[in-house]
Amino acid sequence: MSAVNPADDRAAAAGIAATTDWSAILAGAVLATAIGLVLFGFGAGLGLSVASPFEGEGLDASLFAIAAGIWFLWVQLVAFSAGGYVAGRLARRAPNTTEHEADVRDGLHGLMVWAAGVVIAAVVSFAGLGGAANSADDRPLQAMAETASEVVAERAEDDLAPPPEDQVSAADATAAERAADAARRVGVLAAFVTAASLLVGAVAAFYAAGQGGNHRDRGTVLPFFRLR
Repeated sequence: MSAVNPADDRAAAAGIAATTDWSAILAGAVLATAIGLVLFGFGAGLGLSVASPFEGEGLDASLFAIAAGIWFLWVQLVAFSAGGYVAGRLARRAPNTTEHEADVRDGLHGLMVWAAGVVIAAVVSFAGLGGAANSADDRPLQAMAETASEVVAERAEDDLAPPPEDQVSAADATAAERAADAARRVGVLAAFVTAASLLVGAVAAFYAAGQGGNHRDRGTVLPFFRLR
């Protein structure tokens, strides 16, 4: 029985690690994030064009929520399919691997594109929220807040106290409860749609990366990229 050389094990491990093509993963993640932002911009414009703050105008709230969920799902599918395909096509194939192993590795590259894209989108979203929060510290807004507080103080001095609790009608309390329950249901639905869309994006990135790796190995010519 021949002894196992630790140097050979380290070389094999280094070769396996080298097959994780992070440059291809980053390229696919950046492309997926860019496509998602562009499509979300179009979706926001379409949503504002059909929505209305006035009762009886614009698209119904339930239909608007369904349309927004379908749009979000479609955006995830398109963005991560494109990003996964790019990663699979650009990734280097590991030497001396079977077709099944190559497909698995290409698919895992797609999953890494999905994970990196989600992280990038989260960072961009939190940065935008932070910028919006910082903009609230502007002097014009502070002046408006001070003016509002002065008005409230003047009304308090004029004995404009709120009505007692027993004057609040039961109908108003019921309406407030219904509004709160509706908001809770919308929040639950939005969270479910977001999670489902992200899972669909992960599946799309996995299979698109596998398709990209298959085209890479076969040397498939895409007519869209024939520039010569």
